[in-house]
Amino acid sequence: VCQASQQHSAQLRGTMSSAKDRNKAKAEADNEKQRRERERREFKEAQELESLRRAFKRMDKKGDGKIDVNELMEELEFLGHKVKPQEAALIIWEVDDDADDCVDWEEFRTMFYRIRDDTTGCEPRKLFNVVEFLMHDKNYNGSIDLDECVTLLYARFGKEVVDKRVREMFGQSDTEKNISFSKFVAIQKRSSNLKDGKQSAAMVPQVKGLAYVTDPSMQHLL
Repeated sequence: VCQASQQHSAQLRGTMSSAKDRNKAKAEADNEKQRRERERREFKEAQELESLRRAFKRMDKKGDGKIDVNELMEELEFLGHKVKPQEAALIIWEVDDDADDCVDWEEFRTMFYRIRDDTTGCEPRKLFNVVEFLMHDKNYNGSIDLDECVTLLYARFGKEVVDKRVREMFGQSDTEKNISFSKFVAIQKRSSNLKDGKQSAAMVPQVKGLAYVTDPSMQHLL
């Protein structure tokens, strides 16, 4: 009886030890998984910040650490969109927190992350759309890869919505691998309309009255 009891105790200790080993191994595996996910997230965030800095530097033509109306107009013209000075001023005004008629790096960075994380759709997106496009225009030629574009928009509008709009604009052909800024904005606008189930107007502020009006000339920038 004593021998049987001892054997049972040994088996029980072995079972408990095995369970502890399994739990320890699982905890170590979970910790390793979390570490890798954290490293991937930090790497992705660092890449995004570097792309954002590159876009700011590209728009800061004079290199004085600020983007003014003329610099914004010059970049938009390069992307195929000529805008009037007052239209460019409105885009600047939307994110110009210190009211100096320019966008500095801090305002630029704050604007990007605020609108990137916006889930209401109420934030003004005109400058954001330009910046997001420039961040992916790695060759500085005014176009971005179509596959990269739709992947970027999947997270915002959903794969089904984006794919539908891309097919409407490009058909089934895959010969056109790059898209211009105007098409990039058009895909976003059409995807947003389809997701919301209604047409949305481009709303821009009137500086004097701080009221919002529909300005057809600003439709191409959302």
